[in-house]
Amino acid sequence: MLNFLFHSRRIGAEVVIFMVYAVFSVSWSTTGSLMPQIQAQLGINTQQASFITTSIVLAKIFGSIFTGFLVYKFGLKKGYFLGCLLISSGIFLPFVDSYLGILIIRFLTGLGSACALICLVPIAQQWFSNKALSIVLSLNISSQTFGTIFALIFAEAIAMSIGNWKLSLSFYAWINLILMLLWLVVGKDQKNDQNTQTTPSTKNNQKRKELLFAFKSPMTWGMIIHHVGPLLFLNVSFTFLPDFYTKYTHLDADSINIAKIYVPVIANIAMIISPYIGVFLKKKGIYYKNVLIISDLMLVLCSALMFFVFKDITGILITTFFAGIFSATWVPYIFSLPSEVKNSTPTQTHYVMSIFWAVLFSILTINMQIIAYSVDRFGNYNFGFGYFIIFTLICAPISWWLLPNKKYFEK
Repeated sequence: MLNFLFHSRRIGAEVVIFMVYAVFSVSWSTTGSLMPQIQAQLGINTQQASFITTSIVLAKIFGSIFTGFLVYKFGLKKGYFLGCLLISSGIFLPFVDSYLGILIIRFLTGLGSACALICLVPIAQQWFSNKALSIVLSLNISSQTFGTIFALIFAEAIAMSIGNWKLSLSFYAWINLILMLLWLVVGKDQKNDQNTQTTPSTKNNQKRKELLFAFKSPMTWGMIIHHVGPLLFLNVSFTFLPDFYTKYTHLDADSINIAKIYVPVIANIAMIISPYIGVFLKKKGIYYKNVLIISDLMLVLCSALMFFVFKDITGILITTFFAGIFSATWVPYIFSLPSEVKNSTPTQTHYVMSIFWAVLFSILTINMQIIAYSVDRFGNYNFGFGYFIIFTLICAPISWWLLPNKKYFEK
């Protein structure tokens, strides 16, 4: 009976953390598909409209640090609960009419999403053994991709059926509110699994040791530098590509209608498939650094072909698929690294992921604004997409150099 309850609670926790970030990702990605409506209603330009999406990324910077503090003080369960609560602040969106008010609510949503995102890895580490962890983490990290695909296909239809874009975003916040209540039943704190005989002084020393490890580890910084390019590609796909194919290409009308919806969708479908290719490669013993560097270089090549070379819809869709594949093949390697370090704990993993996402989203926010500004400045995406390709190409060898070798991890 106890074994059944444990497995039921474990499955419940996995369903909640997957669904919370998937539903949030629908809300996040929806602003790209609805950008023309948002611009028309609020009377704002491309850079201002994209900042409604980017403000979430900016909030994730502060949210990542804040979540680290919460877990340091209160444990995983309470930190995750607060994240869900902040995500649900979107229920008030229909009552706000100003651009600033909308940015504030989206910022609060972003703060909460940082808590949800960072907890995807350490909560999985709480419940699952190392043998199953790669598959579970691949599924968890894919939650954003599932949400993005749903938004790209159905966002406009849902917004029209509900009434307008603000009501549709509020709808997703209500779903997260329900998931938050379920978390109170299935969630658990790491402190419950620790030795209760340990003195408070020893516990604090252990926490400080784990936090210092997260800051000093070359693994943390190598993970950050590597992930910049793929994350930028993901955000470009749902923020800018619908606008790019609608306004800035010379495709015929039918091809434009296909491209603005299905290019981002195909890229994200490929991102769902590719982590399981990574799981297969990992089981075959392929060295993780080889997978990372090849994936990055192929992402650069496919992106260049997709943005600048192919002018027909068939070529664009094919290169989009392979760009999506190479943007996430490395997922089971990278996100398993913190749990594979010798003497790793879920708390230490949480500190690593807090620093990882805080720094990463800082870099992402700056780069997304550079791309958005270049569109308003030059009247096209040539500079922005070229900048993304060069930036990713530079990050690949730097991450290779920073990431540690096999002896750093458990055998």
